[in-house]
Amino acid sequence: MLITARVILAFVGVLIVLAGLVQLLADGFRFLGFITILSGAAILFALLYERNRYRSAAADAANEPSGPGGGEPGGIAPPGFRPTNEVFVDPSSGQRMRVYIQQASGARRYVAEGLADGGDHA
Repeated sequence: MLITARVILAFVGVLIVLAGLVQLLADGFRFLGFITILSGAAILFALLYERNRYRSAAADAANEPSGPGGGEPGGIAPPGFRPTNEVFVDPSSGQRMRVYIQQASGARRYVAEGLADGGDHA
């Protein structure tokens, strides 16, 4: 369902950008065309950002699927990362996430810890 929503939003974003280009080429609608293009581009940028918000660069480069709650694939912290006391609930999935940190670089990773409500979301 979430993938379908992303595809629909991407399609709408592209249509808005194309409509902005048409307005840009039409006489008298240059400012409106520019604003329309920015609106469509903002939708497309938001889709790209949202998909990878809790993932590591390595997971993004390998194009691995998101883990639970949008975190690390497989729900496992990468080697060299230690758990912190920082825990939060991802608002979109309800998944309880723990923050892991690499002391040397300060890099942070987010790993699903368990379901926030204790129930089964399957």
